[in-house]
Amino acid sequence: MEKPTLWIAGREITPNPPKMKVWREFLAFFDADKEGLSLEDFLDAHVRLIVLGFGREEVTRESVEENVDVADIVPLTRALFRWVQSLTFSKLVNLPNGETGKEA
Repeated sequence: MEKPTLWIAGREITPNPPKMKVWREFLAFFDADKEGLSLEDFLDAHVRLIVLGFGREEVTRESVEENVDVADIVPLTRALFRWVQSLTFSKLVNLPNGETGKEA
């Protein structure tokens, strides 16, 4: 899967390889009940996930709010989550098969 991109100050930014914290935060958000969230809190949570997911110093709350159209916030968060998932699952296929007892 292709890395999501973000344009800040005329530069294309791609995310750093995600750490376990990123996976956990995305899972917690997407598993949580969001019914009681206001639209502002919902979008703020997405911006926080974008900053966390990119893991780069130039990707801050302010830079995201200034450079990403509001209509692109949620799709960018979802693209980041799909990318993190694809990395995770691509590594899982290389784990040893418990039935054969073989290790890679």
